[in-house]
Amino acid sequence: MKKFVLLLVTFVIALAFAGCVNVGTTASTTAGTQETTTLQLAEELPDEEVEITFWHIYGTDKTALLDQMIAEFEAMYPNVTITDTSQTDYNTLREKINMGISVDQVPTMALGYPDHFAGYIEADAVLKLDDYINNTTEYEITNSSSSIFGETVTIGLDLDDFVASYLEENSQYEGGYYYSLPFSKSTETMAVNVDVLKAHLTEIRAAGITISDNGFLSHDVPLTYAQIEALADIIVDTNGTNTTTSKCEYLLNYDSSGNMFINMSRQWNAPYTNTDGEILIDNDTTKSMLQYVQDLFLNNTLALPIAWDQSYGSTNFKYGDVCMSVGSTAGVNYNIPTDADTQENLQFGQFQVDFVPVPQFVATEGDSFTVSIDGTDSTFTGSLSAVQQGPNIGIFSSASSAEKLYAWLFLKYLIETDNTAKWAMNTGYLPARLSSYSSEAAIDLTASYSTNYADFLQIAKDFWDADGEVTWATTDVRWNYLYSSMVANIAQSQNTYYQYDPAFAAGTNSAGSATARVEAGYCLENIYIGTLASGSSYNPNTALNTMLNQLTW
Repeated sequence: MKKFVLLLVTFVIALAFAGCVNVGTTASTTAGTQETTTLQLAEELPDEEVEITFWHIYGTDKTALLDQMIAEFEAMYPNVTITDTSQTDYNTLREKINMGISVDQVPTMALGYPDHFAGYIEADAVLKLDDYINNTTEYEITNSSSSIFGETVTIGLDLDDFVASYLEENSQYEGGYYYSLPFSKSTETMAVNVDVLKAHLTEIRAAGITISDNGFLSHDVPLTYAQIEALADIIVDTNGTNTTTSKCEYLLNYDSSGNMFINMSRQWNAPYTNTDGEILIDNDTTKSMLQYVQDLFLNNTLALPIAWDQSYGSTNFKYGDVCMSVGSTAGVNYNIPTDADTQENLQFGQFQVDFVPVPQFVATEGDSFTVSIDGTDSTFTGSLSAVQQGPNIGIFSSASSAEKLYAWLFLKYLIETDNTAKWAMNTGYLPARLSSYSSEAAIDLTASYSTNYADFLQIAKDFWDADGEVTWATTDVRWNYLYSSMVANIAQSQNTYYQYDPAFAAGTNSAGSATARVEAGYCLENIYIGTLASGSSYNPNTALNTMLNQLTW
């Protein structure tokens, strides 16, 4: 009898597994219980028609490059169609997905930040990728119409080749699982008006700031906020831009008020949030920080894009309203004045633009710094911090098994060594893989120009070494990649102190991290409005209390 039961069980198991292959087992611990999940895939790649929908936020130029990669992937897998759709901005993307989750109408895959995925995970709507990452299955491509006919495709992914901090960001969730992988990674750098700086060399050097004869600041050592204040005394004309004296109305614009609040909190060691989802902003250090920021607003040292009723300050940087502007590496080209701009708006003409690291409060981690707040000096312990940002890609669990598999293969394709390097060189984003930095393989950027990432980085180095006086012909293709090369070098110089936000979904007593970031931005904007508007009730304390009321209950 026991033999019969054993045979019966064996037969049932064999029947259940017929036509499938076990490609990986991942053990997970939930509430103290060991839970094992096994991914099952067909023995051969599915050959039915499969449509993958991919939601992102890219504009025309980036979408055109993405569509090239999609066409290449579809040539590899002729039965797959990928439909990509831009959702304009991240908030719209997140909100549409959150609404779609409740009615099971979400894309196959989408871009998102960790705080977006934290909400999707809470709703059990996004796929855990570990079962794909860790498997060893290989498929031979037998479709003669495929551009890779006869080749072998592996499902697994070697994570050792990825930038460590990017992996940490994507595995910060409970259990350490990957629900997304890095794609369009970026950081912030600071654009500067070199022509204005060059007009004030003597004064700038007298303030102890290193600057070249042609107005280039250090590309390795960030300016401190003490130096930012000194520069404001030299090149800010609070009565309005005066081109005859090469001064701007404001010194420094910060594109993302949310990033500014969060990154400055790290630099001040001011509590913000934590991985448990606690909102920690009600503390003396944060209050002092906000009072200091208000002082910078008052003397035009610092501005936000709302000063010009804009979402970004890049246009007003080009117009000469502000001499420096902190923004994403992915938006590098928006800061460069060109013939396409209305020339009469360019108060300094088509000036030379350079990029440097984001300002810090200390030169070395753990140093102390002193700032004046309402006329009183206060000392704090500082940290180095630059924002690690840029979206990742995840796959939604409502997709069919074939859709999930091909979505995974597409995600793998996007972040291959050459593709992530090509994406970076063309967009201002940064490679996700370490091998991109060292690969000697030439990548076609145009029909007539190929280069590898190391040589791409060298473009800016050669320009800086020549103090901007290179002998390149006007038709030299290196001019087309100069600014992207600049921000890539700056990003590399500050990557030792990248930091990312802890991601968490909304709890019973507080909002999630995505909302916290939005409210952090509103807090600074409220302070800025209160600074400018007579009779406004907003000051640092009321703005912080408003933020607390929006995030806790």
